[in-house]
Amino acid sequence: MVFFATVSSVAATAMLLPKAVHESRLLFSILKEKFDEFSNKVTMVIDEFDGQINNEIYEAVEIYLGNKLSGKKCRLKVSKTEEKRNFKVTLEHNEKVKDFYDGNKFKWIWLEFKCFDNPRDMNSILRSEGKCFKLTFHKKHMDLALHSYLPYIMKEAKILRKQ
Repeated sequence: MVFFATVSSVAATAMLLPKAVHESRLLFSILKEKFDEFSNKVTMVIDEFDGQINNEIYEAVEIYLGNKLSGKKCRLKVSKTEEKRNFKVTLEHNEKVKDFYDGNKFKWIWLEFKCFDNPRDMNSILRSEGKCFKLTFHKKHMDLALHSYLPYIMKEAKILRKQ
């Protein structure tokens, strides 16, 4: 009899656990959203594409950060094509890099994510995976980021492309 009570208790817990996990994720999401309202950080998302057009700043950041990587990073991606003399070194997905510009800290992470395809929309099949960089910094540096740091990255990437 005790065995059946234990099995029933475990079964009931197993059935309620997914709902509890879902509700705790929902609560965490709401709390994070509220916390972000009071945060002193800003996060910019730089997608690989703007619609169906390559995002020029995305490509520049990829080149720039590839040049900033040191041996301290555990997971790097290396590639080379016949046309290029040098190896291309980039971040592995979900790797983080800290960069300092004009004495201020900027944090980068490279993300790759899967999107759900809509079988009725042929374009959605082409966009079934996405890549982006997330740039996080103190909100008081917003003007510096937009008017100095990102243009600096664009200029550096242009120089590095020629090498």
